[in-house]
Amino acid sequence: MGKRPFKSRQQSKPNHAAATANTLCESAFGSFTLQRRPRRKNEVLQAWDNADLYLLNRLQELQPSVDNRILLVNDSFGALALALADYQCVSWGDSAVSQLATQENAEENQLSLPSFLAMTERPKAGFDFILYRLPRSHSLMRYQLQALQGLCKCPERVLIGGMAKYITAATVEMCSQNLGVASTSLAWKKARLIQLSEFISASIEEDRQRAEFPEIGLTLINRANVFSRGKLDQGSRLLLSILPELEAPLNPPQAVADLGCGNGLLGISAAKQWPQADIHFFDDSFMAIDSARENCALNGILTDHRQLNFSVDDCMSDYRGLGFDLVLCNPPFHQEQQMGDHIAKQMFAHAKQHLRSDGKLCVVGNRHLGYHLQLKRHFSKVTQLAANAKFVVLLAEK
Repeated sequence: MGKRPFKSRQQSKPNHAAATANTLCESAFGSFTLQRRPRRKNEVLQAWDNADLYLLNRLQELQPSVDNRILLVNDSFGALALALADYQCVSWGDSAVSQLATQENAEENQLSLPSFLAMTERPKAGFDFILYRLPRSHSLMRYQLQALQGLCKCPERVLIGGMAKYITAATVEMCSQNLGVASTSLAWKKARLIQLSEFISASIEEDRQRAEFPEIGLTLINRANVFSRGKLDQGSRLLLSILPELEAPLNPPQAVADLGCGNGLLGISAAKQWPQADIHFFDDSFMAIDSARENCALNGILTDHRQLNFSVDDCMSDYRGLGFDLVLCNPPFHQEQQMGDHIAKQMFAHAKQHLRSDGKLCVVGNRHLGYHLQLKRHFSKVTQLAANAKFVVLLAEK
């Protein structure tokens, strides 16, 4: 197999003179600019890491040919997809943000896009190489490893990578139990690869986990990448305890959004509280929206007199519908391995944009995150409705 030709692509790509150290990605397959999403002024985090570069270095050593089919798994902002734009790539992931970021970055670099496949679907066999970025969630990792069985004929061509501090003995064991006999490479710039010497035959488990919550009268199914899988997180529990109190000032809500819905817990509870309300579920995760849709059917809120809508979206970026009376939100504070409040800030801004003039946003979060300060930048009135030692519930009015 011949190495991929670099020259023609280098001639066609845009000028990167304005790129900074945080945006210019120099890989074994050429250089390009890459930015995170959401885009922030004075961004200090890169949209790639050395695990991406290590995977690409190893792939170049294996000398892929331009007609090879390559499966990219968990490519956060398109680092792998842009580097391999001349190949036949399929990007398999669970994030709307990742897809949108890859699209934006490819367009700005005038590069071809990969085909996208949602995590709720399983890839079919016939790949020459697999580049797999290890996810944060162990349940998602197990699901993905099992789904990768049989997709590539050669174990040495399944390249698994991550930052060394996240690759533990348990990670290697999970690879060995679910895909193939695994060992770790030497570390390179704090990144590490997991190498397979032979495939194993392992059973493929159902990733849906069913949990009963008699205290709130719900049964919930959670797919592999859903937050608080199999248990009721304490923040949502606190918000649910004051849900009936939201009815009086709202008289009652006719349109409710569950923003960052996960398995749909808050939206389904709102549907039971206000049977006449239309509910719209939003989440970045395909698996979360799939879980929420299943849970609506499972818990009997699919009725002829209400509308239920489901959107895999970067917060409410693509929403063009009518305004909401109430938005319920339990914001995440992780984006992959990175912690921060930038997603919450974006959620608050989008909620304000899509609330009716007298609409309200009800937020639950950890006390230390200081959401009340962020909310006061967007809303005229912010009230604390409930609190315990760890969490606080806030009501924001336009």
